[in-house]
Amino acid sequence: MAASRGRLVVGAPGTGSGKTTATLALIAGLKAQGLRVQAFKCGPDYIDGTYHAVLTGRPVRNLDLWMGGPDDARRQVARGMQQADLGVVEGVMGLLDSGAPDGVAASTADVARAIGAPVVLVVDASRMAESVAAIVHGFDALSGAPGIAGVIFNRVASAGHRALLEGALRRHTRVPALGYLPEMAELAMPERHLGLVPAVERQALAARMHRWADVTQKTIDWDALLAIARGAAPAPTVSGGSDARHASHPPVPVALARDEALHFYYPANLELLEELGAVLLPFSPVRGEPIPAEARMLYAGGGYPEMFLGELGQSAAALASYRERIQGGLLTLAECGGYMWLAESLAAGADPVPLVGAVPATMRIASRLQAIGYRTVSALPGGPFPAGTTFRGHEFHHGRVVESRALQAAWHSRSRGGPGSERAEGVLTATLVGGFTHLYLPSNPGAVAALLDKARAS
Repeated sequence: MAASRGRLVVGAPGTGSGKTTATLALIAGLKAQGLRVQAFKCGPDYIDGTYHAVLTGRPVRNLDLWMGGPDDARRQVARGMQQADLGVVEGVMGLLDSGAPDGVAASTADVARAIGAPVVLVVDASRMAESVAAIVHGFDALSGAPGIAGVIFNRVASAGHRALLEGALRRHTRVPALGYLPEMAELAMPERHLGLVPAVERQALAARMHRWADVTQKTIDWDALLAIARGAAPAPTVSGGSDARHASHPPVPVALARDEALHFYYPANLELLEELGAVLLPFSPVRGEPIPAEARMLYAGGGYPEMFLGELGQSAAALASYRERIQGGLLTLAECGGYMWLAESLAAGADPVPLVGAVPATMRIASRLQAIGYRTVSALPGGPFPAGTTFRGHEFHHGRVVESRALQAAWHSRSRGGPGSERAEGVLTATLVGGFTHLYLPSNPGAVAALLDKARAS
């Protein structure tokens, strides 16, 4: 396995420091040197990873210690590093920060320790000189063994500015400077209401990648950076998950709604489904493609349906066929964007657009974020999952239900505490469960196996 060839974690003092830009720049530079790079993302984010996947040509794996635990993170590393030369892990928030409830240690630094990878700290140096040493020294001292392996300065204004920063590190810290990224507007990534624009929409990404590669060949100390990455502990080799993963499962065809509008899927979710016997059959709602006739189950994940309402709503015949299949008893799991796609209508502006109508609700995209954070969800009675079945997951959306005639909510949802931390969420029927929470299916593989057994028997 090529995992022993090295990996590193890209962390930062806080959000907005330039982790994503630096991670993509490093990936582009490594690719330009002929290396096969595997990207990982700390935490639950499924948007940044779309860029990483385009650059690497490989699915990006989430390393989330709260949703999946340390063994799952090590398993994702071991699997992802097959046929790869080097792994690059983008951190989340500040290096020591964690949004995980229940006091679980799930920061970027915790992930680095769990997978045995050195940390490279990206520091926004646009308004600093000597003071950068205090920031680096503090993170080196507080992050625990083995500390910070190196620093990359972001938004450096000039050669003189770079010299001031590097001199400060030499005088006041033990941490080496590994290079810098200059202040260049064309290196910044565009954003929208949920964060970065998904890479599946970025046709110009190839040109940007070449620009990053050119810049980093001149500004990054690649010998030092590769030496740090290749000094990582031997790659984890975890066998495993639950017994359900090892049992022999007859194949069951599962339709997967996947295109520009719906594409937020944790790779671990899809792998688990396949391990448990699912044969995934992708189809495109944007293009009006039918649900494959042989499908025994439908999985509609998240995305940006509001950005493609014209395409999603253009074929009344396609919408009717989706509605008939689902209301006719096709076992259905829908998350966030997929949940909105199944609504009677979705409004992103003045006029609502009729959609599938399998979920008895009208929905709207609000101007303000409606929910964000980790969730523990427990199934309510009357749906495909037995009452009390729990999953861990994450919620992040602007969509809201305007009106619902649903008889039963899908989930009892619990966040990290405070007012409104517990609530009923989503909608279900005997064969459909939908809601705004993105489930991390490996948090309960036994329940996923039971769901696929239901699909086989349908």
